[in-house]
Amino acid sequence: MRLKFLLTFLGLSFFLFSCKNKSLTNSIWKNCGDNSGLQDILVFNDTHNFVRNDTIYSRPVIDSAIAVINRIETYYGERRLYVKRLSDQKIYRFCEQ
Repeated sequence: MRLKFLLTFLGLSFFLFSCKNKSLTNSIWKNCGDNSGLQDILVFNDTHNFVRNDTIYSRPVIDSAIAVINRIETYYGERRLYVKRLSDQKIYRFCEQ
C-alpha cells in the first residue's frame, strides 16, 4: 500500500512540475537560426506582436499577419520557436530569451 501511494505521489509530482507555461504572451524571442530576413527579435506583448490561433500578427502595421507558427520545441531545456514567414514561406528559428 505504501509503495502504491509513493509511486502515485512521485508520478503526480513529476507531472505537475514538468508542465510549463506554453503561452507566448509576454515573452521575447531572438533569431538564432541561419536565415535572417524576419525580425531579429520577436516581442509578444500588448504593443508589439501577438498570436491568434497559430498566426503571428504585428501591431505597428495595423495588425497585419507576418508569420505562422510551425512548431515549438524544447532543446536542452530551452524553448525554440519555428515560424514560417508568409511572404516567402521560409522557416525561421527563434530562441527564447
